[in-house]
Amino acid sequence: MNSDCFKADLITSKSNSTIVEIAKLNDKKYRDLNKRFICDGVKLFLECVEYGANIRYVILSDKAEFDDFTVEKIRSCGNKGAKIICVTDSVFSKLTAEKSPQGIVTVCDFLSQKHRRFANAENIYDGEKVMLFESVRDPGNLGTIIRCAAAFGLDRIILSPDCADIYSPKVMRSAMGAVFKVGIDIIDDFSSAVNILRTSGRRVLASMLGTRSLVLGKDAVSESDVIVLGNEGHGISDKTAVACDDSIFIPMRENTESLNVSMAAGIFMWELFG
Repeated sequence: MNSDCFKADLITSKSNSTIVEIAKLNDKKYRDLNKRFICDGVKLFLECVEYGANIRYVILSDKAEFDDFTVEKIRSCGNKGAKIICVTDSVFSKLTAEKSPQGIVTVCDFLSQKHRRFANAENIYDGEKVMLFESVRDPGNLGTIIRCAAAFGLDRIILSPDCADIYSPKVMRSAMGAVFKVGIDIIDDFSSAVNILRTSGRRVLASMLGTRSLVLGKDAVSESDVIVLGNEGHGISDKTAVACDDSIFIPMRENTESLNVSMAAGIFMWELFG
């Protein structure tokens, strides 16, 4: 079934005030200002619905076609107060960066119950499966990390404030809906998260090579251990490394390049939680 049934509100101009405001959400500054983000595509729309996100808009291309299940979910959103808007294909292109868009964009409020920000760590994360990430700036890497965290059942990941924006379209695309499944805390004083985890009795290990580093797969690790991974190019900061109990590394063949941070994160998650 196509979107003909929603054409009563067809918008044909790219300068329409609503379209202009929604398009701005592709910029982090406006996402933070409005506390809203964009989901592009059918899968992310359905994830929004399943999670129970506060959906503000569902924007449909007049060329798009959807199955009956998706159409019913769109109608349901409208019945719950979301604004259903149908636009021409050229207008829709202003909202999406996808090469092959599926003709549906969803605008939601930030997931404030699942994603939190603190100046200092305020939670000992008792019993939670947790990993920490410092200065992971590539959106594709962060999205893949979040996707891996959902796959291996992590309860929460903790990010430094200079990581990529979790609501950026590239992170959303790479995470494939996992943003709705994993708790995410952003801690301004990142090392305070390390300290509070250690105070609670958990061992915190920096992913780096040191003179006495533990070796993943050889030395014992457990679900209560917390791994910290760092920036793609520079690794973990000295301040964070000093705050950790010890370091750990993934053994590799000599004369090979280091692993991508998202790949390394997946290996650590499999070893601890798989």
